[in-house]
Amino acid sequence: MDIMKRYFGPGLDLRIRLFNVLVSVSGCFCVIIAVASFFTDAELAGASISLAAAVGCFALLFFARHSERARLCHLLFIVGAFFILFPILFFRMGGYHGGIPVFLVFAIVFTVFMLEGRMALAVTALELALYLGMYAFAYMNPGSVSLFPTEGGVLASNMQDLAVVSVALGVTMYAQVRLYRAQQRRVGEQNAMLAQANRAKTEFLANASHEMRTPLTVISVNVQKVSAILEDMGEAVREPEAAGLLADAQGEIMRMSRMVDGLLKLAHASESAERGKTDLTALFRSTADTQQLVLARRRNSLEMEAEDGLFVFGDADLLSQALLNLIQNAHAHTEHDVIRLSVVRDGGTITTAVSDNGPGIPPGLLPRVFERGVTGKDGGTGFGLYFCKTVIESHGGEIWIEDGPGEAAGTGEGEGAAMGTGEGEGAAMGAREGAGAGKGTKVCFTLPVYEGQFGGAAN
Repeated sequence: MDIMKRYFGPGLDLRIRLFNVLVSVSGCFCVIIAVASFFTDAELAGASISLAAAVGCFALLFFARHSERARLCHLLFIVGAFFILFPILFFRMGGYHGGIPVFLVFAIVFTVFMLEGRMALAVTALELALYLGMYAFAYMNPGSVSLFPTEGGVLASNMQDLAVVSVALGVTMYAQVRLYRAQQRRVGEQNAMLAQANRAKTEFLANASHEMRTPLTVISVNVQKVSAILEDMGEAVREPEAAGLLADAQGEIMRMSRMVDGLLKLAHASESAERGKTDLTALFRSTADTQQLVLARRRNSLEMEAEDGLFVFGDADLLSQALLNLIQNAHAHTEHDVIRLSVVRDGGTITTAVSDNGPGIPPGLLPRVFERGVTGKDGGTGFGLYFCKTVIESHGGEIWIEDGPGEAAGTGEGEGAAMGTGEGEGAAMGAREGAGAGKGTKVCFTLPVYEGQFGGAAN
């Protein structure tokens, strides 16, 4: 049992365990071949070769266990067995008339299992070229092949080699499938633990946010009452400094309240599983309509151009909130102008863009503007841009900002960079106030078109 744990224990790497299984099986069957060869090879040459191969297998297994140089051992076994031993056996045991060709198939399969990347491709190509060359050489030089003296010997060799390779490959595949299933079970258990931890985190954030809102509300009300009392007492007792301090306190209270809301939104975005086929055109049109009265306060208007019948697989509430944040950001930096919203399909993606004619974003802020907690506006929380980035990327999309006349701004990967957008308070985008670089900001994001996710029929 101790030997089994050392060579085949679950604590070993999958590739090492597979190597140990294959080499052990190869060594055992080499012993069987050596014994069987006594009855089919009068010169006992084949038996001696097989016995030497068995000794080599077990010696290599011992060396691999104690040297911990697994990759070197894999290459040694492949070179010794597949490039030297198998060609010798091929010519000594009937060539392509014997049973050795099935071992050549085994050799290629083993090589693919044990090596990886370009090394696997290169070695496999060399093996295939060698074996094809052996076939051609044996055909052109029949005298180089030691044929079996009787038809019974040919039959015995083919049956023996077929059985050996079938059992070896069967054991290998069985071991691999068992290891794979065991790993899948462990991954499933870990995912369940992570999901439980994520739910606990979300519950904690919800509870903490609820507990924080009550005292914040009380403090805010008391500050407003004190301000009202001072206002009612008249000029004789009014203290400008005190009034300023109370205004600052009220501002910080509101900022803390927005931070609490941001935490809840982020928690919901990371855990949301309420996804399904969503009519993006109808959703965004409804979201835009709710903002018309708000936009009118600054004499802004919203023009929307969208193709009908654009569907995605996603959470409608999160996607609506992401678009709402963009519209509110544009509104915060636009006055007496038009905010434009476009939703178009391009192949397998849907591209949404919100553009305004505001002052733009300072170039110095762009590299960090989408990081969580980064804001260029006094009183901002810096959660808005990060929230939208989380939502879009969790739906398999990308999002970026084009500041000024078509210049892509962002620090993410891919075209335009996978970046976040903002929230209603104008987090980070508040830095556009006073920015003199360019005119206008265009925020774009893509989402994959719905194509019948999870077996549904795409429309």
